[in-house]
Formats: sequence, structure tokens, C-alpha cells
Amino acid sequence: MQLSRTTSMLFRSALALTLLGTTVTTACNRTEISALRARFDITWAEDFGFVAGDLDASGFVFGTVTTGEVSTIEVAITNGGNATLDVLSLDIVSATFDENGDLANEMVVENHPELTHSGIPGAVPNGSLYTFEMRFSPIFGTALDEGLFLAVSHELNEDGPKLYVPITGEGFGEPQPDIYSKPEWHDFGTIDLGQTSPEVSFAVGNGGPGQLEIGSVSLDDTTNFTLVDASAIENVSFANGDVGMITVVFHPQDQGEVTGTIVINSNDPDEDPYSIQLQGIGDPAELGDPPTAVCQATFDGNTGQAVQGLHACTNGNCPTAYFDGTGSTDPSGQALSYQWTLTGASGSSSSLSSTTAANPSLLLDVAGTYSVELVVTNADNQSSPPCTATVEAIPNENFRVELSWANSGDDMDLHLLQAQPAGSPRSDGDCYYANCQGTWGALDWGFAGVTDDDPNLDLDDISGVGPENINIVQPAGAPYDGWYEIFVHDYPGSSYTPSNAVTVNIFLNGVLAQTYNFAISGEDSDYYVAKIQWPTGQIIACNGLAGCP
Repeated sequence: MQLSRTTSMLFRSALALTLLGTTVTTACNRTEISALRARFDITWAEDFGFVAGDLDASGFVFGTVTTGEVSTIEVAITNGGNATLDVLSLDIVSATFDENGDLANEMVVENHPELTHSGIPGAVPNGSLYTFEMRFSPIFGTALDEGLFLAVSHELNEDGPKLYVPITGEGFGEPQPDIYSKPEWHDFGTIDLGQTSPEVSFAVGNGGPGQLEIGSVSLDDTTNFTLVDASAIENVSFANGDVGMITVVFHPQDQGEVTGTIVINSNDPDEDPYSIQLQGIGDPAELGDPPTAVCQATFDGNTGQAVQGLHACTNGNCPTAYFDGTGSTDPSGQALSYQWTLTGASGSSSSLSSTTAANPSLLLDVAGTYSVELVVTNADNQSSPPCTATVEAIPNENFRVELSWANSGDDMDLHLLQAQPAGSPRSDGDCYYANCQGTWGALDWGFAGVTDDDPNLDLDDISGVGPENINIVQPAGAPYDGWYEIFVHDYPGSSYTPSNAVTVNIFLNGVLAQTYNFAISGEDSDYYVAKIQWPTGQIIACNGLAGCP
């Protein structure tokens, strides 16, 4: 036939073009290299109509196929050249040719009810193989119309006739239904979170000769989409040409791109279930300005003094700081949530009464700086820049020692030895947990009947990590002045392996005069920390040794 001669000529022309990419030696032994060229070849199984070496006699021959079944032909396009091959189009067309074999008329057949293919135009690298399927799913029980072809256009034939491969096949059996929808998918675009799109309707119908029986209709994502009405098609029979409508809306709950699928079950032989793809983007509504955090600190302090005169713990009574975030504001008037973060003084074991309340409080158990940071967040999840409030706990006592340690379960005890007369461990000349807790004057050091020169163990901790504090409001002068000595006892029956890190802070006249960090590993052992001369304030490190110089 004329068509075969045309396709054969085109096939040979493509082969001839590839020869231009070879190396040619002239009579003068001069070598010339031509431009790189691609090469086009197409093949499929001989059982389905391919004739090796004779493309003009080849075709896609499906033969007789039972209605409702699917017959496939795997097709391969190869590029044996030395450059990339661009495949420009792969279309099922209805075409006629004149008596010379030239194309007289061509029309691309969109949505053929029985013929489809999976080919996609694109680049085929040199030395590569690209495969796709031709599919025949008969629904009418009759032969395919004459003049159907797969038209292939690629870069080697874009200036001449395409390659036309004829398609033949016949259906046998009862007519089958063919479900379809218009549109086949829908993009809702961008919808604000919490809002609902306008309704979108899909026409679902039967394009085949057989009776279409639709069963259930469902959505795979009911969080972001709603099937408003599917009653016109669900559990309904459709003759050829019948159409019903379904309606869907998009109400995104998640930010970003969202996809969903309408799933329609039916007796369509090759599209059960039938799917309609949905997509859209959830986007937060335009937000106003973020909130502003405002935080303030007040103190009870027991003395009514300003922060610089604030007592640290005295006589078992630790001051409390109160923080107020209720002055925080939101420009749009939204309710606010609170998040407080504490950075405590060194050695403190205190924590905020609440990290999410508007008005938390804090026990100031050691001297030093306590800093809180407040961030407020509104209902749109907008957060403020942080607000910071700082409390400085300064002891009013002239002599104060604080003990803390790193690891709990290892009980440490703070001891302070009297200056004059010189105290000895675990006697009335030693202030420690057994004789010095709770009340000023439990030990009468210095001048008789005067409590300001007496020691007091203000805090004692057993199971935690401290603090423990020993205070003297005003150490005695002569003849009771001299060298006070500090040591730490690792209480027996509690241990931490291999050692526990210990910190001792010494405050004189309200100022941190010295910090010591050391390790204790021996159970029921004493570690001598330092000697302090009163009233000069001279401090000598003992480095663990009793009676240090």
C-alpha cells in the first residue's frame, strides 16, 4: 500500500541521516569528522505485527480481544546514534493518504474509548532505550475503525512526514461501559486555612455502549475535602450517554500543598475504581502584628527594701519574687499564652511556680542573679520577642557561706568552726545540721546573749543537691574575732561514684568574696575548704587539709 512505501522511505531516510555522524577518510588521507547525530529505531513483538527489517510491512496488530479485557503491546524506541534524540510527539490519529502515499488528512484522536498509550514525548539519550505501551480495551465488540495510526514525530523527521504505524484490532463479546468525568481533575488553588472554597462540580458519565453500574463514591481525605453531594451517581445505572453530577469543596486544615482523590467503584472493565484527583494549597490568613511581652518583678523580701537590699534566706525564711506578665498585649486583641524560662543563681534549686501562668513566683534560696524570660503567643501562633526581668538577691548578713553539689543522692553537710575560742568539729564550736538549725542563738558564740554574732544553718538539704546556707548577721569583734574555718562533710551512707563536684560561695558584707570548686569522693570524710579572718576579710584556701596555715 502507498502508506507502507511512505513509512519505509521515511525509516530509510532516518538511517541515512545517522550515517552523517561517521568518520570519513579522503583520498589525501585527511580525516574529517561530521556533526554528532542521533538515530531513531522503533520495535515491538513480531506476534503483534512487527516485521524485522521491513517497517513498511509492520503495524500494531491486536487481533481479536474479548470485550472488557485489555491487550497491551510493549514498544521500544532506541537511539543508537552519538547524540540525544528528541521525540517530539506520540499521538493516536485518524489519517488518510492520497494515491501517491502522501498525507491527505490527519486528526488527533483525543480520549479514544478503546485505544490508549503510555508514551510521553521527551529526550532519549544516545545508547538508550525508551519503552511504552499501546493498549486496546474493546468495549463495542466490533473492529476498530480503519485509518487509525500511531503518529511519531522526532527531530530527524520534523521537517518531513511523520512516522505513521497502522493500528488494527477487533473486539468480541458483549458491549462494555466506559466511565469518564469532566473535568478529569481539579486544582482549587490557594484557600486560607479555616476557610471553604466554592463548590466544584464534576460530570460523571458513561461513554461506552454497555450499561454502567456505579457503586460507592468516596473521598480518601475527608479532613481537607468534603464530598457535598454524590447522590446523582452513587448506586445508579447509566446507559450510554447518561451523566450525573457530584460536588466537592476544599477546606484546608494543613498548611502547604494538599491532595485528595475521589474514588468511584463501578463495573467499568479497565477503570475500576475510577479516580478523580484533587489538589489545592492551604495558606494561613494574612496575619497582623505579633504580640508584645511585658514582664515586671516584685519582691516580698521581708524587709520592704528595694532589690539591692533584698535578703537571701535568713532564719529559714527565704524571700519570694513575683513576676507579672499581664501587661503583655496583642494588637488584634487575641488571647495570649505565656511561656517563662528561668536562669537561676549559681547553686539555686528553686524553680518557677509555673512556666505557663501569667503570674509565677520564685523562691530565692541563694544569693545571686535570677533572670526570667517571657514569650507570649497569640491564637495565630505568632510569638513576641522575649521580655526579660532580673532579680538580684543580695544577703544583708555580713558573713554568709553557701554550699551546693552536682549529683543528688550524696548528702553533703556544711560546717563552720568558731573563731574564738577556736571550734572543733562536731562540738558547740561547730555550726552544722545537728546543733545549728532553725533559730538564731541556738549556739551562743561571741558575746553572751547577743544573737547577731551567732551562726545559723538556714537551709539544710539531704536528698538533693543543696543549697545549704550558714549565716552570721554581724560576727563578734575582739576578743572573739579571728579565723573562722569552713569544711564539708560527706555524710556516710550516701555516695556518688567516682566523685561529686562541690561548690562553696563565701559572701562578706553582702559581696561574693570567693568561690571554691572541688571534688569529694571519700565517704564519711571532711574536706576543709578555707579560713576567713574577721574583721579583715582575709581568706586562705585549705585545699582539703585541716588546720591549714
